[in-house]
Amino acid sequence: MRSLESVAAEMRSSGSELVVALQTNKEIKQQSFEHFDRASRELAQLLRGSEQLPRQIVNDLYIIAKTLENEAPHSIDSEQVLKMAYALYMTFDLILLGESHEDRQPGVPRIS
Repeated sequence: MRSLESVAAEMRSSGSELVVALQTNKEIKQQSFEHFDRASRELAQLLRGSEQLPRQIVNDLYIIAKTLENEAPHSIDSEQVLKMAYALYMTFDLILLGESHEDRQPGVPRIS
C-alpha cells in the first residue's frame, strides 16, 4: 500500500485535471475520475479506523465531489457527472465513519 503523501499527490493531480476539463471544456475525463476514485478509495483504506484525519486531503475529496455536483447541470452528461460526485461522497462518508469500501459488501448484513 502506498503512503498517504503519494495518494494525496495523485488525488491532487487527477482531481485538478478532472475539474479543469469539466469547468473549461465541459469535457468529462473518465480516466482522471477513475484515477481520483481509486486514490480516494485507497485513502479510505489508509485512514480506516483512524481517530484523527488529515484535514486537507479529506477536504480535497469533498471539494472535488462538490464541484462535480455543482458542474453537473452544465455538463454534456449531467447524470454521469452526478454519479461520479455521489461515488466520491460515499467514499468521503466512509472515511468519516472510519470505514472503507471493503467494509460494505452488497447483500451481506452489517450486523452479525
